[in-house]
Amino acid sequence: EALQQQFNRYVFKLEQQEYEKEGIMWKFISFPDNQDVLDLIDMKHTGIMALLDEQCILPRSNDTKFTRYIYARCDHHPRFRA
Repeated sequence: EALQQQFNRYVFKLEQQEYEKEGIMWKFISFPDNQDVLDLIDMKHTGIMALLDEQCILPRSNDTKFTRYIYARCDHHPRFRA
């Protein structure tokens, strides 16, 4: 997801801005912004990776407890589906 976001930024956003600045005729290319997915996965303290790190430190943690924890913490996120 992070690589896709970087690709989109450089190929679409920045190039289109450059075209506008230089007055080049072009047709706007619409593309999805996946920042919300990146936030769900990698946001500090609340992203899935941070929650996994937190659960790995706890004694007697297991996949079932982790799954329940993820559902409790991420269920409100619009892109979280399981």
